[in-house]
Amino acid sequence: MASQPSLRKRRPQPSPDKSWSAELFGLSASKPKAKRNRTISTRVACLLLFAARLLSVYFSIVHDCDEVFNYWEPLHYLLYGYGLQTWEYSAQYALRPYLYLLLHTTVAAPAALWFGSESGKVAVFHITKASLAFFSAVSEALLYRAVHRHLSPNIAKMFLLLLCVSSGMFTSATSLLPSSFTMYTLTAASAAVLNSDHRRVVLYAMVGVMWGWAVAGVAFIPYAVLLLLVGNPMVYLPAGVVFLTGTVVPMIGCDRLFYGKWTFSLWNFVCYNVFGGGDSALYGVEGPSFYMRNGLNNLNFILPLGLIYPLVALLDLFQVTGNEWRPRVLIALSPIYVWLAAITALPHKEERFMYVIYPLMCLAAATTLASFRTLTSTILGKLFSRRFARWISRGATAVVVIAIVVLSLSRSIALVVNYGAPMRLYSQLPQIPEEANMTNSDVVSVCVGDEWYRYPSSFFLPGSSYRLQFVKSGFDGMLPIAFNASQVGSCE
Repeated sequence: MASQPSLRKRRPQPSPDKSWSAELFGLSASKPKAKRNRTISTRVACLLLFAARLLSVYFSIVHDCDEVFNYWEPLHYLLYGYGLQTWEYSAQYALRPYLYLLLHTTVAAPAALWFGSESGKVAVFHITKASLAFFSAVSEALLYRAVHRHLSPNIAKMFLLLLCVSSGMFTSATSLLPSSFTMYTLTAASAAVLNSDHRRVVLYAMVGVMWGWAVAGVAFIPYAVLLLLVGNPMVYLPAGVVFLTGTVVPMIGCDRLFYGKWTFSLWNFVCYNVFGGGDSALYGVEGPSFYMRNGLNNLNFILPLGLIYPLVALLDLFQVTGNEWRPRVLIALSPIYVWLAAITALPHKEERFMYVIYPLMCLAAATTLASFRTLTSTILGKLFSRRFARWISRGATAVVVIAIVVLSLSRSIALVVNYGAPMRLYSQLPQIPEEANMTNSDVVSVCVGDEWYRYPSSFFLPGSSYRLQFVKSGFDGMLPIAFNASQVGSCE
């Protein structure tokens, strides 16, 4: 009987992609796998943004004397009992709400108790700015998450890059200004618009207008129109009434305490600046091109890319770019154009007025870049091979992004290097030795002349005996004066 042939297993031969050369150099002879779209989680994005904002905390200068004398000096007064004030804190006008400053004392006051009233004041200054950096990073991360969910991961990553490198964000994110505060809330509200979370849109808008900058309520008008068209106002009305009551009552109470009379500073501010009670043109008039020139300085190519987004949205509508038409994106970005039109129409213009829309401008630019890449690839694909068209579109986009990064970093570094001397100079003032036996009435005067507007605030004076004094110079306007702690409220 013939024996059955035995079945023997063949020794497996090494496949080409498992050879030593493939393992060593990471090569593979097998069919390449599809590329995975690497994404950045919201948590990582928030950490990256916070790291970028901390660089601003440590290196960025105080760009505006209004920020110093209308916010840092009154905050210093609340913490240490002395500081300088402008006429806007006079009880006669009562234009500035103390509630805004008290919000920041929740961080600054514990830091002041810990670090003391001498050289530790600089640490209090930076800790306060670090808290602003945190809220800025959180609001930007909220918008990043909404963009990642509703647009695309690629647009989200481009948006994140522009936020991190933008010189405008380096300047605005950690400023103690109501325009920066409202920037946080408008950024968060735009994320809520993309998420169709109308309750949060209302909340963020009311916080930004009531606690931050009332004039910037104009920027929220498109969101208000959206809610009226697609939402039920009766759903938001009760919450709005509760919020207004919970804000107006404490604000009036704070004004009564610090101004020494019953007044409502928010209403005073709106009446003075909007309804003709004052003339902002007294403080300088600029032409219509002012914001374009300043925007190019702070945002370089981000500005024109952001401004042409409505055209990109129109091309998306007619399926020219091949991208999906997303009306909510246009609505979320519409405050850019409403706000720019509003502040350009005013004769008095300041760079800080643009802070409100900087993050949205970065998002508009990121969306435009993504559409530009798709459009150029589509057009060139009809003339050349698809591979060549993709290579050209990616290369062109990379050139624009590299230019934005280089120009943005150059601008930020130039500001720190060329205009950072006052903060470094005042930090070098000597501390008064204990053997000097100075009393509370003894004062060491630090005198300034024409350069008074570069003063970085009393946080940089290393001791309670130091006081800033003004010497006569070519400036003939109204200079700040010291708070009078003996009075109930601000001086008359």
